[in-house]
Amino acid sequence: MPDPIPSKSPAPRIAETTAGKVLTALLALFYLSLATTAAGGEWHTLFLPACLLAAALLLFCFCIIRGDKIPSPGLAGWLALGLGGGYFFLRAWLSPWFYYESVADLGLITTAMVMFMAGAYAGAGDGKKSILPLLAAFLGLLNALLWGYQNVTGTEASWFRPDYSLFGTELRNIGLFGYKNFSAHFLSITGFFLCAYSMASARKWGAALFTGLALILVSFTCSSRSAFPNALAGVTLCFFIYTSSVFRNNRKFYAAAILFILLLFFGAAYAVLDLANGAGKLGSLLDIFSFGSRLDLSKLAWALADQAPWTGHGSRMFTNLSTEFFSGASLPNFAHHEYAQAACDYGYAGLGLMLALLALFLFSGFRSVLKLADGHQRTNPLGPAAFCVLCIAAFHAYGEFIWHNPALLGASALCCGITCTASLSRVKASRRAGRWVQASAALLLAVLALCFAFLAFPVWKASLHAAPPSSDGRLPMLEEAASASLDPDLVRRSILHATGSSPAPDQARLRELERQEEEAELLSPGNHGMVAAKSLLYIHQGRYTEAEQMLRPYLDPGRFDDRMFAWTTIYTNMLYSWSAISASRSPGQALSMALTAQEIMSAQTDQWLFYGALDPEVRKEHDLRLSELKMLILTLQSRGAVPDSSWRK
Repeated sequence: MPDPIPSKSPAPRIAETTAGKVLTALLALFYLSLATTAAGGEWHTLFLPACLLAAALLLFCFCIIRGDKIPSPGLAGWLALGLGGGYFFLRAWLSPWFYYESVADLGLITTAMVMFMAGAYAGAGDGKKSILPLLAAFLGLLNALLWGYQNVTGTEASWFRPDYSLFGTELRNIGLFGYKNFSAHFLSITGFFLCAYSMASARKWGAALFTGLALILVSFTCSSRSAFPNALAGVTLCFFIYTSSVFRNNRKFYAAAILFILLLFFGAAYAVLDLANGAGKLGSLLDIFSFGSRLDLSKLAWALADQAPWTGHGSRMFTNLSTEFFSGASLPNFAHHEYAQAACDYGYAGLGLMLALLALFLFSGFRSVLKLADGHQRTNPLGPAAFCVLCIAAFHAYGEFIWHNPALLGASALCCGITCTASLSRVKASRRAGRWVQASAALLLAVLALCFAFLAFPVWKASLHAAPPSSDGRLPMLEEAASASLDPDLVRRSILHATGSSPAPDQARLRELERQEEEAELLSPGNHGMVAAKSLLYIHQGRYTEAEQMLRPYLDPGRFDDRMFAWTTIYTNMLYSWSAISASRSPGQALSMALTAQEIMSAQTDQWLFYGALDPEVRKEHDLRLSELKMLILTLQSRGAVPDSSWRK
């Protein structure tokens, strides 16, 4: 008899292949570069992560074409990718303010989708050989050690972020993230991820637990008020996970533990609020829960959301629209309230979708914790750990823009993916249609990542040479980066630094900056910050008529708010300079300008919206300018000048 034809060997699981292990290493390097080089969230810092991400996605496509088995993300995963990823991706792509700010949001959304799928694949195993606890411990300890080194030595330099000198935002004690709240949050979530992982695993005492506790303790040294609420939520969740794992099938103890946790959480929160500002006062409660002055930003975001309630203004449009309420180089970057910013940028439809998906992930993670009480099957310990991190992040997002940071967003997205598959008793392999959908999406994202890398390279290259913010070497770096990229924010900063420098720039330099501004404005039409910068160029060139015509529409009381600090300040300073110059040849027009400026500045005194009203130096400068205006008005009136408003024409 002829020998039987051997059956075709089954395709190997992607995690078991050499290519799959290389893919895991590339994704780990991608996240490592996010945490160390792109932690600020600026689009140009994504050069290195984009290169690594493109390589990982192309390798993933190769594995699918070769026929390797890949796990299915499950119904929850497909809903998240299809509804959530698709909606936010298209809304960012079609944003009216596309070229750079929306590109940054596209980078965030791409990061979230990739990390989500990585988490879904990690949750599909048993979690015993996962590198995630090791990666969390490594990055958490790296952040803590860098933080400690900067505190001990007093250095301002960041080993990983030379671009801080480009932007002039170099700070002391910044850790990996350049922002104490972000560093504290990262230490908290990595610490509690390790603690919850230990509580959910068979071996509850070991290196993971003690490393996590050490990272949590270091988070309290960051001078961030997010450390305590994060710790309060994390300890509560870890205790809940521990009781679920140890006291199995004991429903009475289980119910008592949940009740005790709730009483502990609300009791401690009430005590802290009462000691801080008085829990009986609603305003104090809102202020505490909004992390102090962030209440103004969140109010503004909700007010802007009401003007475009369904689909929002567009990706990162809060950054643009809020420019009208602030002055100077330090414009607000985000609402410091992820839910309010989502409503402003993506509408209440986007906010509702985000909350629905978040609730789905939390429910899936909660199922992983409940499965710990099952004495017959040991659940993947990554599921409860991811649930713990996700709860902390969802709470912290109320008072900080943690999801506009690529590394912190990636951590949350990774945990969302883990919750989708870790709670399942059996994870199925993706079918042919699902495989090709994932391959097509990976190829599209790889092309997008390469475009990111190409776009970001010139500015990334210009930012490699770190220079102290106070040195003369930073401005040429900024000018080179602005000229190479025409990024509106860089061009605006370049104009602000040039017009405020001493000696003042010559006319040739001003014309060159104006050319850059016009080209950048074509890439991001309707950018209010660019309008303010262009008006400064006109003022320094003596083109007051053009500057006044440009600024006047922004002072319309019906536009947003008649108390807008930024535009009224620029406008009144322009009118003061113009009236002082024209006082000798056109005293009537000069008097009319001065009276208009005095009226606006007097109204500003009690009605400024934000920090300008609280800063003593700004108040002092405002009062001095108002006194100078009054003196000019008295001088012109004593000479018999009659107000002439023909300058408005």
